[in-house]
Amino acid sequence: MPDPENQQDPQPQERVNASALTGAVALFCGGFILVASLLHLTLRDPLHLHADVRSEKLVMMERLHGPVSSAAFGTSRVHNGFDPRAFDAVLGTRSMNLGIEGGSQAEQRTMALEFTRQLKPQPGTPCLILLELTAGANFQNEHLVHPRAINIYDWSTARFIAHLSNSRMPLIQRVGRTGFALAATALHYFNIGMISNEVFTPPLDQDILADELKDNQRGLKIDPFSAHERPGIDERFRQRPAQPELTPGNLTPGNSDLIADLIAANPTRNLSFAYFTLPVTGDLALAETYPDHLTVSGRDVPILNLGRPDLFPALFQTDMFHDIGHLSKAGADAFSQTLAQQLKAWYATHGGPPPCSVSATKPGPEGTP
Repeated sequence: MPDPENQQDPQPQERVNASALTGAVALFCGGFILVASLLHLTLRDPLHLHADVRSEKLVMMERLHGPVSSAAFGTSRVHNGFDPRAFDAVLGTRSMNLGIEGGSQAEQRTMALEFTRQLKPQPGTPCLILLELTAGANFQNEHLVHPRAINIYDWSTARFIAHLSNSRMPLIQRVGRTGFALAATALHYFNIGMISNEVFTPPLDQDILADELKDNQRGLKIDPFSAHERPGIDERFRQRPAQPELTPGNLTPGNSDLIADLIAANPTRNLSFAYFTLPVTGDLALAETYPDHLTVSGRDVPILNLGRPDLFPALFQTDMFHDIGHLSKAGADAFSQTLAQQLKAWYATHGGPPPCSVSATKPGPEGTP
């Protein structure tokens, strides 16, 4: 049995080496963070670094931002499903489609903030900000190291994502949602890929831009008919029950935060907001319900839930869908008209939408002088 009195302490040289190694690592980490922070300050607005698909939408926004004072935001469901021409024909607005395929709530927030900041209200016209309620919080995992995520996940975005959770969600979902946001935020502040993006900026896809601007579509993407998608759609309709099962939809503090952030982004008075959902074939079996509105800072924000086959049967016909999750050209036209009609009816009951105006005074509740 070893004698404790005969055991010796580690050699002084070993203690010195361990201490030096710890100090070197700490110095390296501190220096890396400092250099990354200084480099970050030299970058232009990260949103305007190139990111496939989103950059083309930003250019379209810039080109149309004068006469256009309303926009719809969201994912590919909006990109394929919101037709500004059909919507404007009902409400008399001038709008654009800023939905982005593969998008998320994080990207929707960033795009809506950018649109709101650059908004130049036209006399007598409303400024409508239409937001997809059921967009996923984050991008899909394969986009974690993509410029679309890295360029926009600052601390305010991460905080917003953290607020898109509540106790009704499984713990794993909440942890995963916040974890993705924190990882993307770290990549953002370490400038991963952002310096090379600044120096070697890829070109815009002119074909995408031309396709979204042709025929006055203003951002709508129209997918051609695809015969191989038809069997999946037909199967969903064959299996549909007489009435869908209804389940309460999920509202989170983040849904209110987004409206508050947009109100603060521009001194323009009387911005009008609405949340909406789009039809998908999954609604035939299980549809979500939502309250009529969400109250934020004393103003009521309508929730227009069109994912209800029991209430909007005309939107749930096989020819309305391009695939099981996206509308066809006919579906986009019908949905956009119905959305505008529902919004018009909501305003007929609640008042509004007021025209945009700029005032140096503190705005009161929506619709008041």
